[in-house]
Amino acid sequence: MKYFAVVAALAATCFAQNIAIGFPAANSTVSPGQSMTVQVNKPDSLTGSTEVGLVLSMASCPADGCTSPSYDPSDILGQILFNGLWDPEFQPGATQLPPHQNFTVEVPPSFTSGENVALIATHLVLVGAGPEAILQTTFVPLTVS
Repeated sequence: MKYFAVVAALAATCFAQNIAIGFPAANSTVSPGQSMTVQVNKPDSLTGSTEVGLVLSMASCPADGCTSPSYDPSDILGQILFNGLWDPEFQPGATQLPPHQNFTVEVPPSFTSGENVALIATHLVLVGAGPEAILQTTFVPLTVS
């Protein structure tokens, strides 16, 4: 029984640190060279953590699409749009949102109209007293117009 409790606690700690792309929404349309805002959300957590860094990138989807179960965005990050520190915080007047940070990035001009792409967020965080390093990659599919 103790084993289960430890495993459950570790899993809860890991999932509490998961980030999500708040916008653009999945399946949005973007244009080559367009400036766009990317919101990255991090759920509020009681577990202590230290943000190490964030990478925002964009990659072409494989032939079977970004939503295919075999697609793993961490295999190829594609073109780097942002690489650096981030500090997700609650924003005044946005009490319905978790801690987050907005980034203004440019859609690479090399993408072509009709192409399906993945907007990828890769996040490294140190969690707990140990600490434990957790690397997470998430994405939203987009269409280039």
